[in-house]
Amino acid sequence: MYYFIFDAIKGSKGRAEAEKIKDVAREYSILSASSHISPARSASELVQDAMSKNFTTIICVGEDTLINDVVSAIINLCETPVALGIISTNPTSLLSERWGFKSIEEALETMKYRKLERFTAGMIDPNHFFLSSARIECRKPTRFVIEIDHFKIEAVLDRIEISNNLYVLLERFGKERSFFKSTFNWLAGKENTYADRSVFKGKIIKISSNESIPIFIGNREVAKTPINVFRKINALNIITKRDKIA
Repeated sequence: MYYFIFDAIKGSKGRAEAEKIKDVAREYSILSASSHISPARSASELVQDAMSKNFTTIICVGEDTLINDVVSAIINLCETPVALGIISTNPTSLLSERWGFKSIEEALETMKYRKLERFTAGMIDPNHFFLSSARIECRKPTRFVIEIDHFKIEAVLDRIEISNNLYVLLERFGKERSFFKSTFNWLAGKENTYADRSVFKGKIIKISSNESIPIFIGNREVAKTPINVFRKINALNIITKRDKIA
């Protein structure tokens, strides 16, 4: 049986959607207990509650912040293997590509007829884990020193994003200075801005800056520069969709 952890209730519509998921989960005979996060009960506390009741499967229903909080709690707290089911409720999230569903029934069928796969989690030292990505977004261009394995980059950037597999996206935004391109963009209804982007891959990433810049996982600030980012390979057993036979 499964322990469901839901995002905080957001209005009557959110409450109705959560109750519908619970009703269908009961029909599928997979709901044994459920809780919502709240100011009084964090994701970490709910994972501890599930462990104290000897649940070995946790289903997380919500947006990226909750999912990453549950991931971090499972890795930090669970000494015995735990299966994690994810139902992403944010259709624009990268996690939704793998764990977003067209219907509640499809989502809960996937949870019931489970197929487990191992996934790697990113880790910001000392104990903040993430399945989606971590990011730095600056109010103004900021100079960073970035060490990726055995080489070092120094650059002025507006944004840095690090995936759970430690792909690093570096972005610098600017205004188009060419008169002709600016005019063409104006006539075409486009913005006169551009973005320089670079992507790197590493096993260990170190990021520092002259001033402390916050790092976010989902919408939660978890640290400030300087930071060290690592991978925890095969850290999670996650329920995935079974392949359909045509």
